Amino acid sequence: MSTIRYPDDESVAEITTRYLLSMPARLLPILYGFRFDGTAVHTDCARVDLDRERASGEPNPIHAQAAHLRTVLGPGLFGFGFVFPVFADQLDIHARNRHIPAPVRAAAERLPAVDDLIAAATIDATGRQWWAVVPQHLPELEPVLLRFPAVAPADWRLPESFDASLWTAALALDESNHAHLLRLRVTQPDRGPIR
Repeated sequence: MSTIRYPDDESVAEITTRYLLSMPARLLPILYGFRFDGTAVHTDCARVDLDRERASGEPNPIHAQAAHLRTVLGPGLFGFGFVFPVFADQLDIHARNRHIPAPVRAAAERLPAVDDLIAAATIDATGRQWWAVVPQHLPELEPVLLRFPAVAPADWRLPESFDASLWTAALALDESNHAHLLRLRVTQPDRGPIR
């Protein structure tokens, strides 16, 4: 049985839209770990370098920093948050931009103009997701908020964008998810091997 304690949905939405989006753009991308003790949410962060090439066998940088945050914050983390910039030209539908998560594209369509964006996501160990997206140069606009409920493990599919790393890191916080996560590593008949 999981020993994870979860804050209420409204608190996680507030963490995503207010706390994560308050980070200065020059510090991004940043990964946060969140632990709830039943009274307060405890957090720590680590910068993530997504730009450099990884050597063969080198760990995924989001997973590596997630492991670091698990050590720093101790057991009982309920989820991870990630804040990152998205440049306006990355919103074009091109193969080179497939790493941009679908929720960011959906939020961008609801904004008044194409601009560089700041996106924040919080994913908990049940797979629930909270997203907030705001134009970087129009901070007075209210962020576009998106929330996605958890889906059953039988319906889990790895996203093709880098949010797969955040999602799997969050799900790995709950030991009861581990067998289902390992299933995602096998070859899927319609998608080829997943790495």
